[in-house]
Amino acid sequence: MKKILVIIVIYLLNTILVSAEINDCSGMKKLSKEYITCTAKNIKNAANKTNQKIKEGSAEKTEQLTEGAKKLIDNVKNKVKK
Repeated sequence: MKKILVIIVIYLLNTILVSAEINDCSGMKKLSKEYITCTAKNIKNAANKTNQKIKEGSAEKTEQLTEGAKKLIDNVKNKVKK
């Protein structure tokens, strides 16, 4: 179970960092205030994009589930009427 959690966390961190519009912070000193703010902005942008994708995906799945449930209810009602 721990291995699965570790794999999921690593995957999510990689997708967050890859899916972002990354600003180039390489020209700054590693321990400077500007470097830290630049990397923080990169992480924040990546997290926001990932959250937006999750929201869109969950909204789509919810719509699919409601449509499926309505179809099932209609089928049951039709069978009961017969």
